[in-house]
Formats: sequence, C-alpha cells, structure tokens
Amino acid sequence: MFIEELLQHLNEFAPFSQASDWDNVGLLVGDAKREVKRVLICLDLTFRSMQKALEIEANVILTHHPVIFHPIKNITDPFLLSLIEHQLNVISLHTNLDVAPQGTNYALAKVLGLEELELLSCVQGEKWFHLSVMVPLNYTENVADAVFQAGGGKVGNYVYCSTRHSVTGTFKPLAGAKPFISSKEGNKLNQVKEEELEFMVQESRLFDVISAIKKSHPYETPLMYYFPVATPQPLFGLGMVGILPNPLPLSEISIWIKDKLGCPQPKLWTAGLPLSTPIKKIAICGGNGSSLIKAAEQSAELYITGDIGYHSLMETKIPIVDAGHFYTEYPVLEILQQQLINWNLESFVLPQKECEYWQNMH
Repeated sequence: MFIEELLQHLNEFAPFSQASDWDNVGLLVGDAKREVKRVLICLDLTFRSMQKALEIEANVILTHHPVIFHPIKNITDPFLLSLIEHQLNVISLHTNLDVAPQGTNYALAKVLGLEELELLSCVQGEKWFHLSVMVPLNYTENVADAVFQAGGGKVGNYVYCSTRHSVTGTFKPLAGAKPFISSKEGNKLNQVKEEELEFMVQESRLFDVISAIKKSHPYETPLMYYFPVATPQPLFGLGMVGILPNPLPLSEISIWIKDKLGCPQPKLWTAGLPLSTPIKKIAICGGNGSSLIKAAEQSAELYITGDIGYHSLMETKIPIVDAGHFYTEYPVLEILQQQLINWNLESFVLPQKECEYWQNMH
C-alpha cells in the first residue's frame, strides 16, 4: 500500500475535513507516493519516538498530536530535518480523530467499560449543507444516484438519504438558450412537471456533489440551491456519555480510573457530594475537555477528562476527574492499530512506558 492509499483509508475513518480550523492534520512530512513499510503509532512525535520508528524500521509515523502545529517559514529545526533525512513520513489525526465515531472518545469509553454510548456534544469541524435541485420526471434516479456516489445524502449511520417533492417549474428561454424541454414560442411562460430532490451534504463533499449534478442532469442550467444549516451532522461530535454496568460509589472512582487507564494520580473533585454517592452515568472527553463541562453537567453524574483548571473545578456542579491529557487519549492508539490491521498494514504502538511523558512525569 502507498501512503496516498493509507490517507484515503484514514480519511474515511476520521475525515480530515472534520478537524477544527486552527488544527493541522493529514500528511505533514513526507511523500504520498512512497510505499508504506511499517507504521509506528504514538500520541506525540519526539526524538524518542522517532528513534523507535528507526529501530523497528517503520517509515510512517501516525500521531495524534500534529508534529507541525504553527505555520513555519523555513525548515531549520533539527528535529524536522532528521525526519526528512531519514525519509520518515508523518501523518497526524488530531481534532478529526476526537470527533470521529470510533475515535478518541469512543476508545476511552470502551476502555472504561461504559455502555449505551451517545455523543456528549455536537462540536465538529465541518459545516453541513442542505442542497436542493429540480429534476424533470424520469431523471430523478439518475441525478440522485450521482449525488449518492459523490458522497451526498449521508445522515448519521444512514446513506442514500433524500427527500422528494412533486413541483411545477416555469421557464422562458432567452436567445442562445438550448432548453432540454421544448418551449412555447414568443413570450409565453412554459410550465413543466418536475421533482425537487433534497439532500444533506458535508462541506468537503459539496463541490463533488455539485459537479455530479451538473454531469448527470439533462438541463443546460440545473436549478439548484444550497446553504449551511445549524443542525449538525449526527455522526460526529466531541465527547461521549455512557452508563456504568455496575454503579460505583464516588469513593472508588479514582481507584477504578487508575486501574483502567494506568493513570497514577487521577484528581477527583467531589463538587461537595458525599463519597458514598453512587455514580452510574458518566461523561467523558479525552484530552482537554474543559469546554464541555456545562454539557457534562446537563448529561451525567460525573465527568472524566484532562487539563481542568482551578477555576473550572470550583465552578462545576458535578464531580470531575482530571485523569490527564496523556492517559485519556492513549487508548485511541489501539483503535488506530486495529484499523491498520484491517488494511493489512504492519504497525507498532509505542508502549505507554516508553513515552516521554510517562517517563518524565513524577
């Protein structure tokens, strides 16, 4: 498999277009035309993980945190130069992996053993569009199929989604026009029976869908319109909410998280609740989840995330566990490896104890 093919697979799993505007994802160092030999999977690309890649003879490194985050004007960084000199190719999946259906938060939920999972928020990195096009009778299926093949009409876990209405269209051709339907002479208004096709389309697919409509539509100038909508695509979202099969008292939560995540010192904020309080419904967000505290308060009895500041803790109304950025995101590496196995690629996950964060944090 070549790197460009791997990128296509990764884009289906965690669309790069779903990354936040401020993020940097995709192939950040390397050549998409090169063949994949072996893949190292890690959260952060450091000198230590680079040496591990060389040691196992991997030529692709798949990271969660982007190796190039801020814009650069030159390449003089010894680390980037080493990557280039060793012909190491780096692909990063960051916020697009966070909102993917089986991404960062799904991995965290599965490790914790949560059930009945649902999204905590509708935060995602890509706009959703409503698109409508008028089609003459007997051409509906041709145009609809073209839209579906171009990636339109996907809603949550469903594909081929559309709505169809019978309408009456009117037109009058001007000089030079080549109408598909024969028109009346003079200034008379022409009426034609049509169907209005409506689809939901991700922003990244919009250009392809419009091109597909123009190619499959019999009209010289198809009548269509599209606009972004506030309702989010239900397939993507940040954070998750799940149920513990067996409720735990608040006093046992820290021990449970330490066992599940390998986090040596999870920080528990009780929010003033007795330690005997049973906990069943839990909200989670891998990495920095401070922006979702309000959503967690409305959805769950406890919130597990990382990077929670002093003032955020003081103001929250439910218990919070700060299990750390590293420990709440590490589980997704196993999910990525399973995807690579499905694509017949050999890979290696950098063990937790070999990560610089684990070795240097005391």
